[in-house]
Amino acid sequence: MSTEGAGALFISSGSRGNTVVVRAIGELDYDYAPTFRRELTGFWSTAPAPSALVLDLTDLTFCDSTGLAELLWMLHRSRETGTRLILVGANRTLRHMLTTTGLLPFFELASSLEEALGDGPDAPERQPPGSE
Repeated sequence: MSTEGAGALFISSGSRGNTVVVRAIGELDYDYAPTFRRELTGFWSTAPAPSALVLDLTDLTFCDSTGLAELLWMLHRSRETGTRLILVGANRTLRHMLTTTGLLPFFELASSLEEALGDGPDAPERQPPGSE
């Protein structure tokens, strides 16, 4: 399969305390899922695992079923390690995919990075969906 002329996936990350913020820009699909997994695997291979992983998808332009499978993998890994997973800026198409597949209730969504990080001293502690 040729990716000539196709999009790309760029990933950047940083931390804020024990929270890791990962920004995905571009396409999360069959071609770029291995890159996504390779980059994200490192966050769970260090001890201790981060208390939260915020995945900023604001600039994600495309996500196919392979990309959705990668988000499920992240959800599974986060639950295994007790890491809170928050998806930021999921676009309408991705929200539709999550709704159609019945997965939306299992993901914690935030509309902005500030909301996900709970900026402010009175930010409430939230439990991940499905953990009650």
